[in-house]
Amino acid sequence: MKKLSAGEARGLNNLSPGDQNVMIGDRIRDLEENALVELSYAIVADLTGGLDAIQCPFAVEILDVIVQARATSGSGTVTAQKGGNAITDAIVMAVDTTVVRAGTLDVAYSLLAEGQYINLVTNGAADRGLVTVIARRI
Repeated sequence: MKKLSAGEARGLNNLSPGDQNVMIGDRIRDLEENALVELSYAIVADLTGGLDAIQCPFAVEILDVIVQARATSGSGTVTAQKGGNAITDAIVMAVDTTVVRAGTLDVAYSLLAEGQYINLVTNGAADRGLVTVIARRI
C-alpha cells in the first residue's frame, strides 16, 4: 500500500479552506508515518506444522505479539516465525480466555517486507487462540 507523498499531502491541505485550517493532508501523512498497526489471525485448526498465517500489507517492524487463548490445551503455545526463524518465544496459549504477551522478540527477524508472511506454529493440535501482532510501518 502506497503512502501519501509530501506533494499529495500539500494537495489535500489545499482542497478547501477547512482542509487548510486543519492541514488534513499533513495529518493523514503523519498517521501513516507514525501510527501503530495490528495484524491478527484466529487459530481455529491444527497449526503444529506451521502456517503462513499473516501477510504483511506493507513493510513493518514487529513490536509486540499478544495471544488470547480460545480453548484450554494443557501445553498450548504458539510461536511467531519469519521463514522458519523464531520472532517470538513460545507464547503460552493454554487456558481459555487468558491473554499473554510475547516474553521475547528477536530483532534479527522482526522486520518484514511488504508481502512477507508471519508464520504461526503451535505446540499441540488442539491449541486455539487469537494472535495479534502490534507493529509499526517502516
